[in-house]
This record gives sequence, C-alpha cells and structure tokens, in this order.
Amino acid sequence: MRVTQSGLWSLVRSNLRQTNSRMREVEERAVSGMVVNRASDAPALLGQIDRLQGAKLDQAVYETNASQAMAQLDQLDSTLGTIHDQLTRARELAVQASSDLSNAEQRGYIAQEIESIRETVLQAANADFAGRYLFAGTNWDTPPYDDTGTYAGSTDVPSVRVGDGVWVQTARDGSEVFDGDVDIFGALDDFITALESDDSTGIAGSLDTLDSALDQVMSARADVGNDARVAEDAGSLADSLSTEIESRLDTLLSADPAETYTQLSELRTAYETALQVASSSKGKSLFDLI
Repeated sequence: MRVTQSGLWSLVRSNLRQTNSRMREVEERAVSGMVVNRASDAPALLGQIDRLQGAKLDQAVYETNASQAMAQLDQLDSTLGTIHDQLTRARELAVQASSDLSNAEQRGYIAQEIESIRETVLQAANADFAGRYLFAGTNWDTPPYDDTGTYAGSTDVPSVRVGDGVWVQTARDGSEVFDGDVDIFGALDDFITALESDDSTGIAGSLDTLDSALDQVMSARADVGNDARVAEDAGSLADSLSTEIESRLDTLLSADPAETYTQLSELRTAYETALQVASSSKGKSLFDLI
C-alpha cells in the first residue's frame, strides 16, 4: 500500500502542529509554575477553583474585619476602664463625704473633685476611634453627649462580619451604658448638689447609686470583652482557613517542576524527531518511514 505524497505531508504537518501546540502548553506551565493558565486547560476544575478562590477572598475580608474590630473594641474597653476608675474614685469620695467627720468645707472640696470626675466621664463618653464616636451607635460621626449629659446618638449599633454568619458590634449605644438603670451623669450631678448643700442624706444615697453605676459599666465592659474574644477567634480561624484554602489551590494549580521539565524534554525530542522525519520523507511510502 502506498500513501500519496500530499497525504503523507498532511499527516506530518498535523503531527508537527499537535506536538508544537502541546510543547507550548508545557513551556507555559514550566514558566508560570501553574497547571491551569486558562479556562481551556482544565474545564472540569473551574468550578472548584472558582469556589476556593472566592472562599479565600472571603477569609481575607473576615481577617481584616476582625483585626479592625479588635482595635476598636480594645479602645472601647480602655475607655470603659477609665470610666470605671473615675466612678470608683467618686464612690470612695462618697464614703468619705458621708462620714460624720466630714464638714461642709471638706464636702465643698469633694464637690470640686466630683465635678472634675464628671468632666472626665463626659470626655470618655465622647471618645472616638479613627474619627468614629464609640458610644454614638450608628450615628458615629456626631458626639453622642452634650455638656448636660443628654444623649444625641443612635440606639442602633454598628456591627461587622468577621466570619460566616458571625458578627460583632464595634461600638455601643451610649444610652445603654450611661442612661440605663442608672443615669450616670444625673447621679454625679445629684452627688455634687448634695455635697454643695451639705446634705448628708443625699450624700449617703449617692453610695447606692454609684454602686449601680459601676455595675452598669462593668456589664458593658463584659459585653465588649465577649465581642473582642469572638473577633479574635474569628480572625484566627480566618487565617487558618486561608492557609488551608491556599494549600488546596496550590495542589490543584501548581505544576510539579520535575514532571513538567521531563514532559517538556520528551515533547521537544518528539518535535525534533518529527522535523527530521519531515525533512527526509519526500518521495517515500508510509512503510518506508516505519
């Protein structure tokens, strides 16, 4: 059986094109280090790769959100700590002022210190983090309290997503912290009034009110601590999942260097052989080439 010259060249050219195309694919894999460089390289894997890449992006967002939330919650905790310290000092002064050994003049001096404490608490109530007021709820761009201790913030609280279905509050509704069961500014104002009027009964009553105010602040601080723990755990989980997803993607996408260069060497040899056959095949039958 004889193969026509045109048929032989058609077979040779087809073999050369196929080998050259495959060689270019493997060369690209060797350069990029990736098995998949375009959709046509592994269409069956595209769905899985797309899901993994999407999940990796999600974890990066969760990790960033968690980090930012922890920074803001840390500032919240510190601010509540300052408020607690100030109210603790106010209670100590209430104990001192309620003593029979205190006179009107001494109580007047204590009133001045309580006024200073009230100012410090007010400043803390208007504390901000990166320009966002911590106790203004979602109305974070406006100071939540005026000089009278009146709340101008929102009762809605901002939150951020730090994981799949996991959210943490990054600020607080100041009315819950300062105007809950106890109106903290009102309590300090009443204490000052009792001191200035040398009202022993009012001074003694301030002790119970300040105790309740301290409990109120401690409760808010416990809530902040819980959100901070959730954010920290979520950030750690996101980091861990990101590493795991990256490993799975690497397994799917990365080419084995040794295998790739071995395959490339084989293809180059095959291509060179095909070229040699093509150059020497003119006028020969197919059986002559076997």
